[in-house]
Formats: sequence, C-alpha cells, structure tokens
Amino acid sequence: MPRKANEWTIEEAELNMLKLLEAVRTNGPQRIVDPLNGFFIVSHTNPQPKPSFIKFLIEGGVDE
Repeated sequence: MPRKANEWTIEEAELNMLKLLEAVRTNGPQRIVDPLNGFFIVSHTNPQPKPSFIKFLIEGGVDE
C-alpha cells in the first residue's frame, strides 16, 4: 500500500530530517509513523507574528 504524501516512516524521518523539516515548512504538518509507539505529528509555527496591514495604514504606510 503506498504511503500518503505527508506520511513518513520513522526510518525515513531519521535519514531525511532536512527534507522532513522542509516538507513541514512548505506543505504543512507531517506524520511520522512508528509501529511500536504510534505516530508523531510534526508542524511548523512562525514565532514572529505577521504585521497588521491596518496598523501599517494607520501609521502612514511607506515613507517616500
């Protein structure tokens, strides 16, 4: 049975950690299946909030 695009075996995750992290960043949460312990979900969160467009407009926008 083929695996899902967002699903990795524990061995694949160990051997391809950088690819796994890039997939998380670009494609969303990834699932790592461990036959002995269930599965793990790896996700990405941007620690810096995006600036508010409304605040940008209130503060005068771009200086020319």
